[in-house]
Amino acid sequence: MSVVGSILDGMESASFGGLGHPVVAALDAEFEALDKAATADVWSLSDDDLSATIELCERLAARQAALALRLVREVDARDLGRRQGAPSTAAWLAGRLRLRPGEAKMRVELANRLDPHAPDGPVDYAATVTAPAVGALPATAAALAVGAVSVDHACVVAKTMTALPARVSIEQARVAESDLAGYATQFDPVTVGRLGRYLIHVLDSDTLEEREQRAYRRRELRMVDLGDGLTRLSGQLDAESAAVVRSALNPLAAPNPDGDGTADPRTAAQRMADALVELARRTCHSGGLPAGHGVRPHLNVIIGLDSLRSAAAKSGVPPGELGCGGPISTEAVRRIACDAGITRIITGPASVPLDVGREHRTVSTGQRAALTARDRGCAFPGCTRPADWCDAHHIIHWADGGATDVDNLVLLCGHHHRVIHHSGWQVRIGDDRHPEFLPPPWINAERTPRRNTRPRYNQDLPGP
Repeated sequence: MSVVGSILDGMESASFGGLGHPVVAALDAEFEALDKAATADVWSLSDDDLSATIELCERLAARQAALALRLVREVDARDLGRRQGAPSTAAWLAGRLRLRPGEAKMRVELANRLDPHAPDGPVDYAATVTAPAVGALPATAAALAVGAVSVDHACVVAKTMTALPARVSIEQARVAESDLAGYATQFDPVTVGRLGRYLIHVLDSDTLEEREQRAYRRRELRMVDLGDGLTRLSGQLDAESAAVVRSALNPLAAPNPDGDGTADPRTAAQRMADALVELARRTCHSGGLPAGHGVRPHLNVIIGLDSLRSAAAKSGVPPGELGCGGPISTEAVRRIACDAGITRIITGPASVPLDVGREHRTVSTGQRAALTARDRGCAFPGCTRPADWCDAHHIIHWADGGATDVDNLVLLCGHHHRVIHHSGWQVRIGDDRHPEFLPPPWINAERTPRRNTRPRYNQDLPGP
């Protein structure tokens, strides 16, 4: 954060002319020096000089910030903002420098925390709203003044000191602040924050337990249908619960490059989203979840037989409907139905159920084992995802009269199952009764068949 630059940018340059104050003179000299640096080339710097210069710029920014915060503290002490009609120093600063209100408030609070004349000891956070000049951070102020730490570091130290329990003595608080300032000269702000939380626990073992209980009580998870095909997930978890979720998702969210070395095209956030869905899918398939009304948890999709048999591109065809609400395309229903339990329901003209048939699985346990033995996993070219991650896809859909036998089935992971149904790829069984894939014409005009070439270690491998 370059606080000085933003302050000077918001003021009339003529106000610096003939005042002769040392601060003004120093800032004028710095501006002149930076003007010269702005016109100088940087390509001629050696690697060592380039590294050193970047570090020097960072230290200079920290020293500028320390000076700017001193100025903010003086503005607050004079009550300049209120005297000029603003409701508070933070509001005055936000208007003067075009800052977000939260940023302006943070600067005012931090400026007063870095005041060498502020009282020592833990901070009553509720009191900082009306009396911000509490809880001195002398070691942090000194480190910031010489550019040894950044404003981000100072904010983390201030936040940690605010969290110290009231029973900690003034001397303990002084030592803690000094230790934190020392950590800030060695580690990044995130690490300093973690060390600060550990320090709080050392000073008062009850505090961490109380905070854990408070965090646990605030746990929540929301799912909101946005109405555009997306559902927003939001919420928060206590540290222990979050660690459990991460432990479950991380193995499923690892990058999975194709067999030809092509990197996984998914972003880290997309991999985590896929991992959450995969975890839920496996849990539903395991049969270990409690049954509701005698039925195991599962995905309900309702669709008319005519729609299911219609081509995806055909217009005027009623879509499917998810049991939890919301329309779904007929092609998506066909994909889901590839490896699902199907219940036939005959309805009358007003959609009143007249007869309900028995549910039947489209792929038996024995057929699943046979597919695993043949395909080993996802059969799409280059994919290495294991069989446990895969659905059994009907090459000729059962709604179109396709048989449920091994020669009409192929294992596909969730990603490539979508590719087959929605991206122009086709799959067929070759003469040797193994699946092969035909790319769409825009990928390969001849549509040359491709296969997954994963090794089969229980068969004789070709010689060298």
